[in-house]
Amino acid sequence: MKRIWNNFFVSFLNGIVILLPVAITVLIIRYLVIKLNQAILNPLLKIIALDMQGAEVFLAKGAILVFVIAVIALIGWGAKIFIINRVFAFGEGILLRVPIMGRIYRAVKQISSAFLGQGKTIFKQVVLVEYPRKGLYSLGFTTGISRGELRDSVGQSCINVFVPTTPNPTSGIFIVVPKDNIQFLKMSVEEGMKMVVSGGSVSPPYEADKEDE
Repeated sequence: MKRIWNNFFVSFLNGIVILLPVAITVLIIRYLVIKLNQAILNPLLKIIALDMQGAEVFLAKGAILVFVIAVIALIGWGAKIFIINRVFAFGEGILLRVPIMGRIYRAVKQISSAFLGQGKTIFKQVVLVEYPRKGLYSLGFTTGISRGELRDSVGQSCINVFVPTTPNPTSGIFIVVPKDNIQFLKMSVEEGMKMVVSGGSVSPPYEADKEDE
């Protein structure tokens, strides 16, 4: 008999644990709906002098109920995104502190951001360079101006260029090219990336091509 009573008591407590959050949620929603009715619906009906009755009042209050539920869901969604972002930022902060690994991760992230068109990109402009040999050209992205020892070793103004591989633009080769040997293109970085990923099958529109058509 004692065992049956203990099982019943444990089941009763489990039921409370399950139902309590539901009951509290219902009470909160009921409270918000009542307050919104008092603060918005009733004064609004008096202002516009509408004589709502029966089903019309029910529909108006139902609309407020839906509005309250939608706002609560929106707050929950925002909190979820915030928590996920905080957890990711915490993990990313730890990864960035790891020697060598942190630098590699930061570089890959910047290159990925350039490809996705999000955030600050390390790529400045799309260029055409004579690579890997004279007579052959590769699409590249400028990352800055060569300075210090690099510029002094070449003996002239040079540009740092990243030449990505196809179809994975997060890998590639870094080359230093004299400015006079670079052809600067008008296409955007995003258009250039699409061209690299597609292996040249996706090309940005060009005015001269339209004239030929």
